[in-house]
Amino acid sequence: MTENILDSYTINRQMPENYIEGELDFCKDEFSYRTYNVQLIDLKNCIVNKRGFIYEEAKFRLSKINLIDEQLYPKFFSIKHYIKRVLVKKKRVLKEGNYLLAYDDWTNAHYHWFCDLLPRLFVIKDRLKDYTLLLPDTAYVRDQGLKSLDFFELRPAAIEFIQEGELVKVKQLSVLTHTCLSGYINDKIMQDMQDFISTKVDYSHSASRKLYITRDKARYRKVLNEPEVLAAVKEFGYEVIRYEDYSFKEQVALTASAKSIVAMHGAGLVNMLYLHPQGSVLEFRRNKIYHNQCFWHLAKALRLKYYYLFGTPDDENLVIEGEGCNLTIDITLLKSTLAMME
Repeated sequence: MTENILDSYTINRQMPENYIEGELDFCKDEFSYRTYNVQLIDLKNCIVNKRGFIYEEAKFRLSKINLIDEQLYPKFFSIKHYIKRVLVKKKRVLKEGNYLLAYDDWTNAHYHWFCDLLPRLFVIKDRLKDYTLLLPDTAYVRDQGLKSLDFFELRPAAIEFIQEGELVKVKQLSVLTHTCLSGYINDKIMQDMQDFISTKVDYSHSASRKLYITRDKARYRKVLNEPEVLAAVKEFGYEVIRYEDYSFKEQVALTASAKSIVAMHGAGLVNMLYLHPQGSVLEFRRNKIYHNQCFWHLAKALRLKYYYLFGTPDDENLVIEGEGCNLTIDITLLKSTLAMME
C-alpha cells in the first residue's frame, strides 16, 4: 500500500540579498525546482542493512525506493550482487511489529541528518508512536541524532539499531520516501520545523550576538587567510566559535541568541535552524563548479536573509562540498558585505 503524505510542488527560490545579476548563472538550474511526492510505502518480507538498502526477498534485488540516486549504485541491482551480498549472508530476524525506515546511505553526516532525515520524520510526527524506527548504529546517531529526535519530539514506539555489516529481516516495513533531492529543501516541512522550534526557544528578546564559525580544526574547507578574516569580523562585533565545543542544547541556545552567522560552507551552518527568525547568514563559497546550493536553499526556506561571498579556491578543479577546496577570502569584499548585513 502507498499513502501520499505531501504532494510535490514547485519552489521558485528567492535570490540572495547581495545577488549580482548573472553571478549565479553557473547554478541556474537551482533557481527553481520541484520537491518530491512524500509517500509512506508499505512493504513485506524485506531485508535491510546499515546503509538503508532495502532488498525485497520476492524480487531478489535491491529496491530503488529509498536510494538517494540510483545512478550512484550501478552494481547493486544484479542478481549476482543479491546472491553474494544478501542471499548467503546471515540475517537477524526482527520480532513482529510495524517498522519504519527513513534513513539512507548519507544519514550519518550532520547536514543529511538534519535536512534529509528529520524532515521525513517530522512530516508524520504524530504517527511515529505506531512504529519502531530503524536507524544505523553509529556514534553520531547515538549522540547528536538521538538528542535531535528528543528536541523535535520525534518519538517512535522504539528504536532498532542496525550494526555495521548486519542484515535484518523485517516482515512489515514502511518506508517514508525522500522529501526532495538531497541538497535541496522542502520549504513547507522546514517551515513547520521552524515554527516548532519557536515553541522551544525564547525569541521574545531581540537577538544581538554575531557568530563567526571557524573551521580551524577541520582537515579541509579551511579559510586560508583566516587571521585577516578574524580581524575583519571582529571589527564588526563577531564572536569566534566552534560548534563542536558546545553540547547540543548549548548550540541551540547560542544560535537562538544571535542575529547573524558568518561561516565557510560546512555543517556548522545547519545551526541556522535555530537562528532568530529575522536573522542573516553569510556563506563563504566558490563559484563556477559545485554540487549544490544547500545552505542558500536552507536559509531561504527558513525566511532568513542570505548572503554569499565567493572565495578564491586553492584548487580550481575541486568543488567546495564534501572534502572540498580551501578558500582565500577578499577582505575588502568581506567588509563591504558585513556592512551590508548591518
